[in-house]
Amino acid sequence: MPPNNNNDSNDNQYTSGGYDKSQLRLVLIIGAVFVLACIAVFAIVSHVSSPQGKQDKNTQSATAAAKKIDPNAKASNVKVYGGFALATVNDPTANSQAASGNTTIFKVNKDGSMVQIAEGSSFGPLDLLGLGIPLATQAKLTGTSLAQVKQNLATECSASNGAVGYLGFDGSFSPGQWQVDATTLDLLTRKVSSAISALNAKAADSSPIICVDASQKGSNVTADKSTFISTYTLQVRFVTSDGTLTTHVITFTNGNPRYRTYTLDGQAI
Repeated sequence: MPPNNNNDSNDNQYTSGGYDKSQLRLVLIIGAVFVLACIAVFAIVSHVSSPQGKQDKNTQSATAAAKKIDPNAKASNVKVYGGFALATVNDPTANSQAASGNTTIFKVNKDGSMVQIAEGSSFGPLDLLGLGIPLATQAKLTGTSLAQVKQNLATECSASNGAVGYLGFDGSFSPGQWQVDATTLDLLTRKVSSAISALNAKAADSSPIICVDASQKGSNVTADKSTFISTYTLQVRFVTSDGTLTTHVITFTNGNPRYRTYTLDGQAI
């Protein structure tokens, strides 16, 4: 009986034509699977790299850092810029301010993880400078202009019309919780302001010193046993209009105002 020459028999995978078609179908299937896999990977990467994906990651990092302080903490409204993060952190289980949330500052590590460095109801520009956050970074984190942040700093420093502002001098200092009386403060600020005016005149840039902030840290008082004159020491920070902080030491003596001595970094003023 002659062999069947029906065309269907030529599609048998064991024939040359049938084998080629089978291989083609396999290649198409593999190609389709590869394309779908690429689409899936692209979608995942796009989500992670998208603003929403980054925000989700930042919120997770901030929450993880806050939980190291409060196991019930939750972070929201997270903003990240320049190695720092600003967020609202609340504890839903609390019966205090923590329930509604506090402003919280984080340091952001290179791997995206965070460390909580401060928490409070609010932070002024000087507070944030003390945490190492430059004014330009503050502007990005708070969603305000750099010019506005600089104005807020001047306001916080009580600096206006070229006059230097003084902060913290009404506090109590160690040892013994001594205080600067009104007369001494008036004389002291006159001397320091005069010295700062000379420094600002020599400065080559347009960032004058606008503020002197007295610190509880580094204060001291010593008494001369023969003259009974006491020398008081204060550690202060000079703040410039562009947010530069420098540490200095001021001393002054008690006694007759006409014969009191004042120094700035060891130099008489």
